[in-house]
Amino acid sequence: MSRLGPNAPCPCDSGRKHKHCCRRLHRGTPAPNAEALMRSRYSAYAVGDVAYLMATTHPDGPHWRDDAGWAEELAAFCESTEFVGLRVIGHGKLPNGEAWVEFEADLRQSGRAVPMHERSRFRRLDGRWLYLDGEVG
Repeated sequence: MSRLGPNAPCPCDSGRKHKHCCRRLHRGTPAPNAEALMRSRYSAYAVGDVAYLMATTHPDGPHWRDDAGWAEELAAFCESTEFVGLRVIGHGKLPNGEAWVEFEADLRQSGRAVPMHERSRFRRLDGRWLYLDGEVG
């Protein structure tokens, strides 16, 4: 996991210091809403916090796994990717109590730009927001 100082700008591009933004969530404060969780997950990818990514993935989602290989794959992705920027396009609640966040992320792998666009879906479990799945497009 890479070290990011508490006074550094938060990787989620909120404009706030890391210690006043996603770092609190990485250390156990529950995300107040789906957008905050999505931003904190982007930041977790940027700093390589694999444990947080796993803990904030809903067990009913297609990405959740219960094996050591998952952690290794996440760590390899974090190490091979530079997380350059994040833009939230929109967010809202769904009639079934779930929430969505649409975002664009600027990534770089092997020196190449790898833009990403996703509309993610989030669901609560035991009072906490978790990432369920997303449509990449």
